[in-house]
Amino acid sequence: MRKFNSKLVNLLLIGLPLMLALSGCAAAIGALGTVGSGVAGGADYLVSTPVARTVSYDYDRMKKALLVTLCKMVIAVEKVQEIENGEKIFAEADDLIVVIELKKITASLTRIEIKAGEGVVKRDTATAAAIVQKTTELAKTLVT
Repeated sequence: MRKFNSKLVNLLLIGLPLMLALSGCAAAIGALGTVGSGVAGGADYLVSTPVARTVSYDYDRMKKALLVTLCKMVIAVEKVQEIENGEKIFAEADDLIVVIELKKITASLTRIEIKAGEGVVKRDTATAAAIVQKTTELAKTLVT
């Protein structure tokens, strides 16, 4: 009969279920990447962190700057949904879908968070970063 290392057995018995429980479905979908890389790409878009920045401008200034930026970039606002301490803005430009969360942190701090992409699969972090950068630059010079 073969003798197993008890530390290895304990690690497998405790570590494997814990790893599976903490990893969520993203790891399971990511594991399918060898079967179909499109599925893994979709999982990356759904679970990856959006482009975000907290800036030291008040909420109203940032919202004005954001709307002017979207207008200049020819990105049309489709709908606005109220969320806790802010708004979720859904916008579109051609095939590009943009979801923006603007949240008031304090009276002089605002967080802007953007996800941009073509549908669910193709993520566009460059466009999201450009919107954040242009909005922040405009907020700096905006006369209120």
